[in-house]
Amino acid sequence: MNDLLMLDRYFPGGKLEGGIALANRLDWGLSVQMAGDSYVVSSGDEPILRTENKDALQAFIYGMGLAYAVLPQELFDSLEAALEEL
Repeated sequence: MNDLLMLDRYFPGGKLEGGIALANRLDWGLSVQMAGDSYVVSSGDEPILRTENKDALQAFIYGMGLAYAVLPQELFDSLEAALEEL
């Protein structure tokens, strides 16, 4: 079991899905699917993580989302705008 201590404070809606939403605002195109007994995280069509362990999945999404969630809103918005211009 993971203790995701900053989830409620920083993630939209206090949920891991909020971390996925933040990453996707920056063009990651993250999605999570089941493939047999494994969770598969993909960026667009490219698989980037496969695990059978739900804790590992949660830790990966938490880390990914937290990298963006702690940014000051102005900086995040600026980064998002810069990526939209590319």
